Amino acid sequence: MLVGSYLSLVVSRVLGRVVIDLHGPLDASTVRELGDRLVDVIENEGARQVVLDLRGMTRIDATGFAVLVDALQRIRRHGGELVLSGATRDMTEAFREAGLDQAFVMTPAWTHPARGRPAPTRNRPAGWGQPG
Repeated sequence: MLVGSYLSLVVSRVLGRVVIDLHGPLDASTVRELGDRLVDVIENEGARQVVLDLRGMTRIDATGFAVLVDALQRIRRHGGELVLSGATRDMTEAFREAGLDQAFVMTPAWTHPARGRPAPTRNRPAGWGQPG
C-alpha cells in the first residue's frame, strides 16, 4: 500500500530529445525524484533539449515550481531548452497564478510516431507543440 503521494516518471529519448512523462502530483512529497532525474539528464548526460510531458500531472505546489525553475536555469546555462508540453487547463492556470507562464516554453502535447501517438500527416506534422 502506498502512503502519501506518488509521482511516476517515464524517461525516453526521441530524435535527440529527452522526454519525461510525469504522472501524479509534483509536490513536496514527490519533487526530489524529478529534481534528481533532471539534474542527472542535464548535468551528467548532457541533454540540451528536454521535454516535460505534463498531461498526467495532477497537482503542483511551490516546491514543484522550484524544481522546474532550477532545471530551466541549469539547462539554459548549457545553452539548452526545457519545454513544458501538454499542460492541462488547471496546470496552465497554476503556472499563470505563480507568475511562471511566461518563464517557460509551454506547448500543446508533443507528438512523434516513435512515441506511439498518431503518425504525422500533411496537416499535422510531428514535432514540438503538435496536439497529441
